[in-house]
Amino acid sequence: MLQKVVEIKAPSTATLSASASGKLLTRPELDAYDPRAESWQKQFARRYTHHSELNGVLDGVENVDETVYSKFAVALTPYMAQLMDKSDPACPIRLQYLPSHHEQTVPGFATMLDQLGEEGDTIPGTSIVHRYPRRVLFLVSNTCATLCRFCTRKRMVSQPAGSVHKDEIEASIDYIAGNPLIQDVLLSGGDPLTFTDERLDYILGELRRRAPHVRFLRMGSRMVVQLPTRITPELCAVLEKHRVQMVNIHINHPKEITPLLRERVKMIQKAGIMMGLQTVCLKGVNDDVEVMRELFMQSIEMGVRPYYVYSTDMVEGAHHFIVPHHRMIELYEGLRGWISGPAVPTFIVDGLGGLGKLPIIPSYVKEEVLDDGTGTTIKCRNYAGKTVEMPGLGQNYSLPTRSN
Repeated sequence: MLQKVVEIKAPSTATLSASASGKLLTRPELDAYDPRAESWQKQFARRYTHHSELNGVLDGVENVDETVYSKFAVALTPYMAQLMDKSDPACPIRLQYLPSHHEQTVPGFATMLDQLGEEGDTIPGTSIVHRYPRRVLFLVSNTCATLCRFCTRKRMVSQPAGSVHKDEIEASIDYIAGNPLIQDVLLSGGDPLTFTDERLDYILGELRRRAPHVRFLRMGSRMVVQLPTRITPELCAVLEKHRVQMVNIHINHPKEITPLLRERVKMIQKAGIMMGLQTVCLKGVNDDVEVMRELFMQSIEMGVRPYYVYSTDMVEGAHHFIVPHHRMIELYEGLRGWISGPAVPTFIVDGLGGLGKLPIIPSYVKEEVLDDGTGTTIKCRNYAGKTVEMPGLGQNYSLPTRSN
């Protein structure tokens, strides 16, 4: 299918009006913009919310049909737009955030809105997804700074019906407080950092006050990467005050790691908070060994431990990002042994319908039956393809009993 490309024209009255509203509608305006110069709330208000607003900023913006917006909105911070290549439609940042005609295709798979079965594991009256025995997912928001086209929660993110109401948050805290077996709480959404410091202070404080049995309190945020200036000394003080032990951030390509991001990551770390990296394996964005090696080494270099690489979820409108299983195996093998061990994440498939996170692990060690039937042997293969046989690992020896 041929892509429609919008022509870049001289600024119209509508363009001037939009510019007056604070949106940066020309490339010189965008290039001159300094995210450090104003509050994160003002930057949030400057977000692009329609592909046509990018015509003066990027070349070759695809003119997608308006039906795309009925399924999933567009939102893009000026900071992320600055990272996009002006003239390359295949820019890995552009691919993640700009709508595409592919989203209008119905492939016969990847058509679900709740492909992970989260609604079935949601406690009625709350926004708690309780799938595993001792840990819960606490969805606190349906808002993000920038909307990823492959978002796994399109059923709620950016959707008015997906809003998490105050009474649901209160009921969620009640549920956690009343279940002493829950030891691990993950705040996610949407993005928890779209809340004000005061709102986060309240939610985290109530969790710590009313649920002292929670041993591990963590947050997942893409906003750290999409709007790094959200990380302020005041926010870090709130996270430290309530002993948030871990913040997981989401980066898919080395282009997203900037000096500003490194600066704000260090602020979180100085508050005594561990940081982990989550990545989604996306066709055309990072399904390349060298790209992943660089991404994970840059991440570990700034003290953020690569945690998971997810396969693209089978969510509606994201089928064109899906990387085949065999290719994910190849990518994993291109990392283990070739980069630092702590920089190698676990590759994951999130099973349909609530099956949970399932590791994708190539076979480096195999147990095989000996030809003579007397037992088994272990055949090992390393990252470089060298092999060795270890028959001793295939035996179950019993220690001899000492007689008196």
